[in-house]
Amino acid sequence: MKALFVSLGCDKNTVDSEKIFKRFLTKYNCDVAVSGEDADIVIINTCSFIHDAKKESLDYIKYYVDLKKKGLIKKLLVLGCLVAENNITHEHDDILNEVDVSLNLSKYLSDLDKIANRISDALSFSSSIKICDGCDKYCSYCIIPYLKGHFKSSKREDILQEVKNLAKNGTKELSIVGQDILHYGSDFKNDNIKTIGTDKPIVSLINDISKINGIEWIRLLYCYPEEIDDSVIGLIKDNDKVLPYIDMPIQHASDKILKLMNRKTSKESIKKIVKKLREAVPNICIRTTLIVGFPGESEKDFKELLDFVNEMQFDKLGVFTYSREKLSKSYNFPNQIDDKIKEKRKKIILDVQKKITIKKNKEKIGYVYNSIVEGRDTSKKDTYIVRPYFNARDIDDKVYVVSKDLLISGTFVNVEIKKVKGYDLIGELV
Repeated sequence: MKALFVSLGCDKNTVDSEKIFKRFLTKYNCDVAVSGEDADIVIINTCSFIHDAKKESLDYIKYYVDLKKKGLIKKLLVLGCLVAENNITHEHDDILNEVDVSLNLSKYLSDLDKIANRISDALSFSSSIKICDGCDKYCSYCIIPYLKGHFKSSKREDILQEVKNLAKNGTKELSIVGQDILHYGSDFKNDNIKTIGTDKPIVSLINDISKINGIEWIRLLYCYPEEIDDSVIGLIKDNDKVLPYIDMPIQHASDKILKLMNRKTSKESIKKIVKKLREAVPNICIRTTLIVGFPGESEKDFKELLDFVNEMQFDKLGVFTYSREKLSKSYNFPNQIDDKIKEKRKKIILDVQKKITIKKNKEKIGYVYNSIVEGRDTSKKDTYIVRPYFNARDIDDKVYVVSKDLLISGTFVNVEIKKVKGYDLIGELV
């Protein structure tokens, strides 16, 4: 039999999917299918974090249900966040009843963390590792604690073994992912955790990962600002393999809205963390995300957020419109915002950030950056896409270079930035 795995959503889902698919192929002695039409079995790992993610999951399920009804596939297995949510709300029984099996991921593979073997994706030189799951923050807009449960750290030895396996398979760039990675180890007993002085457990873990042969770049993704302390800043500053890049979602800048969101931070504390990061690591790239249109967000609150974006000059910034999810605490909040106002506010923020991004990109002209080769740009002859430290895979902008010689994906080249083209950069090999 041939099996096709469809992984939707974030990098955390991708890691789960690679582990599940490896186990599935081994257990049932299946081959890998290249498309739905070529598959006997299709497995979909769903996402339902916000409305758009949920819609994408449902669209995929409907598509493969149709293929099954036509006899083009034999079985359809659906698991992940949409299933976990549906088990609570029963909102999509009409669709999930059409599939052969729909399983809550946590119940399907309760010992998933023990599985170090994964099906590597197409870019095996750049991989993610999930070091924790679940969340105890309970932000009022978020349903992850209800889908994934309480925060849980993976065992240190399992993580290190998985990284060794990835490195043997060619991984050079490793992204550390999890809902709250800087909280890693907080749920361990003292005998299960390795700390040095007052350093966070994540610091000693990353330092050990950096000693594994083959790993050359380590990238920290999704770091709550209140968890960033001197030991984390020191890790970024002093460990040469840890890139000067941090994904630090702040969501808002109005203290009123931050409190309604149940965020454990404030505007002033965010400013202090950004200042400390930039003073300690002057070339650091700070990426953040915002939510606009949260219930009760007044024009004054939005203006405060807009002024904050102008003041802080973040290197990378993404904006979500508030998604009203039934399992979230904010679902029943008063003063819900009209969708048109949400979209308008999102556009205003993105327009401001575009000017900031282009300005920061122009400041890079003339500088040379060590960059990893991602692959060819198939739309242009002899053109390749490369990524310096300030561009994370899949989520950030691109740098293009022209080379008559073949550039091998996963190798490193020095690139001098020559010009800016919108959000993207044009460089030359040095």
